[in-house]
Amino acid sequence: MIHLQNICFEIEKFCDVKLTSSEHVDTRPSRIARDNEDVAKLSQWLSEHNPFPKIDVIMSIASVIVGGNEVNCHLSEEIGRDMIPKMMGKKFENVKFKRKGKVVTLASINSSVKICNISIVVDPHILFHRLCIAKQSDDDLKAFFKCELSPFPILLFTGERMRKGTKSSLYTSFSPITEDVKPEGSQYVVVDGGHLLHKIVATTSHIWSNS
Repeated sequence: MIHLQNICFEIEKFCDVKLTSSEHVDTRPSRIARDNEDVAKLSQWLSEHNPFPKIDVIMSIASVIVGGNEVNCHLSEEIGRDMIPKMMGKKFENVKFKRKGKVVTLASINSSVKICNISIVVDPHILFHRLCIAKQSDDDLKAFFKCELSPFPILLFTGERMRKGTKSSLYTSFSPITEDVKPEGSQYVVVDGGHLLHKIVATTSHIWSNS
């Protein structure tokens, strides 16, 4: 790109024509007006949907999960400062931490399992990778999969929220109708309204009351 710029500059110099402009596309009145409208829309949406509401509990902005009294991740700095004096003047092998001084995050609510009455946050993906590395044979893998490896169904949920479904995969779950259906009354159930509008093509003079 730099070489092309030099070539363009030499051609303009040879032809004694300057085609550069100091006006940028973002400084045009139309672009400025559109940006102001977008800023106004965003400001109005944020005023109606405050992402930082004044509440007395800890809440995740992304998943809206509310933490209980056991969640203390917002006090991690204070907890760390309280633990430093207890480590001063001791050897590393003699340093011991109490369980109540552990920082508990919001991930412990949905992604934790109890092992010997101790809640431990588990990442299912990391756990699966470790099992693949630790296994020596397929028999070991069968033994691993006898237990529940995830605190939530991986096919339905991600680490933060429920997975989005696809209508095409839902369509394959319905068995086709081989015989004519005689509806009772004037009420119908539409599974996918968008698909129905694409399949039924209305004429230009057609009105909705005649459907």
